[in-house]
Amino acid sequence: FDEVPSCQNIIILEEDLHLSPDFFSYFQRLAPLLDSNQDLLAISAYNDNGISGQVKNVTRVVPSDFFPGLGWMLSRKLWKQELARKWPNGYWDDWLREPDQRQGRLILRPEVSRTFHFGVKGGASGNQFGSVLGRVQLNQESVDWNTVDIDYLRDMKRYKQDYIKLVKDAIPSPGIREALQQVKTANTRLQYASPQHFAVLAKNLHLMPDEKAGVPRTAYKGIVETRPNGEYFLFLVPKKKKRKHVM
Repeated sequence: FDEVPSCQNIIILEEDLHLSPDFFSYFQRLAPLLDSNQDLLAISAYNDNGISGQVKNVTRVVPSDFFPGLGWMLSRKLWKQELARKWPNGYWDDWLREPDQRQGRLILRPEVSRTFHFGVKGGASGNQFGSVLGRVQLNQESVDWNTVDIDYLRDMKRYKQDYIKLVKDAIPSPGIREALQQVKTANTRLQYASPQHFAVLAKNLHLMPDEKAGVPRTAYKGIVETRPNGEYFLFLVPKKKKRKHVM
């Protein structure tokens, strides 16, 4: 930012990433949202759970409470006013996921990833998720982002209402086996009771099973979505905690 004073946003990339044909037009289209919406922390090009065969809509962009990294846009304002003075020497991705940095703000991400991580050997994670990273689908379409409607992302309160309705309208399922049958013909939701329970379900669905700072990867309001057959959604939904009555 100091070297280019007129720059309002920058894209941060690791060296071991392939880019989609529409990578830069994707960010160009969404950048105004980052500039105008105080509810947003960053814009990402990556879907941690964007497994080939389990994603569909190449123009769909959704908010998440989880910071993915692997190709993302940062605003000058956020850098200058907050992050520059306390940026860590290492593990900045996990650092950005902490509540003190995220402060409840959201990250926009695509349903179909615009980056593909090919450095599956080595790295700080010790290739912990190499098998999953290698299955993430990289978008191959040259989407004309100037024609894509993104108005639904301008009001996060309205988006939340619409998304929660989508999830509530999905057919509830008692277990993973039943859910995998139901989702062949309709949107389905399945509750998880704990991080450990979520990890078991995620592994059955070939999703990332871990969480950072209490947030599962790609989660929005605790909800993680996938399309097991490439069509209908299966929503993993956190079980509501019972309120304690004080006598």
